[in-house]
Amino acid sequence: MKKAVAIILFSIFAVTAAFAQSTAWKRDRNSVFGGVGYNFFMGELGGGKKDAAHFFGIRDVDLASTRPAFQVGYRYRVLEPLSVRGSFTYCRIYGDDSESANIYRKARNLNFRSNLFEFGATVDYFFVKEKAISRFGAFQSVSQWKQRISAYFFVGIGGMHFKPQGKLDGSWHDLQPLCTEGQGSGVVLQVVDDNGNNVNIKTESKPYKLWAVTVPIGIGVKYRLNPKMALSLEIANHYTTTDYIDDISSDYYFNYEQEGVTPPSDLTTKFADRHFDVKDGELIDPEAPYKSGQMRRGNSGYNDAYIVTMICFHYKLAPNLLPTRKPKYN
Repeated sequence: MKKAVAIILFSIFAVTAAFAQSTAWKRDRNSVFGGVGYNFFMGELGGGKKDAAHFFGIRDVDLASTRPAFQVGYRYRVLEPLSVRGSFTYCRIYGDDSESANIYRKARNLNFRSNLFEFGATVDYFFVKEKAISRFGAFQSVSQWKQRISAYFFVGIGGMHFKPQGKLDGSWHDLQPLCTEGQGSGVVLQVVDDNGNNVNIKTESKPYKLWAVTVPIGIGVKYRLNPKMALSLEIANHYTTTDYIDDISSDYYFNYEQEGVTPPSDLTTKFADRHFDVKDGELIDPEAPYKSGQMRRGNSGYNDAYIVTMICFHYKLAPNLLPTRKPKYN
């Protein structure tokens, strides 16, 4: 009889402990985070020695053009392996052809910078789950060290605002109002391509918008310092719905040989075409500006993107943020 009672009590204890362990993640549902890191731009300007790369094109990274990034946000754990986040990210985006190792990008001789503000929502899936840990110390044994590590994939959607500027003679100027690729003119250019064929090029009817949709996709690793605090390291490529973060998308436009084309500013001509010619691997002053539509200024086949690497500090909040009503006793 005593043996049967002991078995029953042990079974109840084991089931209770297992249930408590399986629901422990619910006490870790709400948290806030803040981070600092750096970004590098993946567009037309700057870049590495080879041709432009896309879709996590690490080979195209130009370390001289990396700039700081900051992030704050709130996280809610929906299921044990699944979380959702809302965040605000600030990046200083930068690119300069003069710092590229590619001679033809150097010859284009354009540059830009922009403040970028992004609000987004992200879904995290933990393929290495977060685990409950002891509250005593951040570093103890190897086994406990492994318990503190988790890893996740994430994907999201957001909206961002940007405002490219270009530098000329030591001063920075807003580029969107200059319409450097003819935006807003609505003029149809009659040009001849390299094969001698007539091509019509119609410009955008309005200047490009200074906002766009973003889709961040990335991977992260998280280390729990204690039950309330954690650190994470993540890298994400932020794909966008615009090709104008750097003010460049398609062809050279303003050469003023086309009748009826009036630039919106004297600065337009200076920022539209600043190219050098390349001879024997060296940059030389050009004999003439490029003719409208004859040379590619950018690649409109791919939208701009930026890769952000971030280290974040996470702090767990109370399991229930909303106050619960307690019973009253008379």
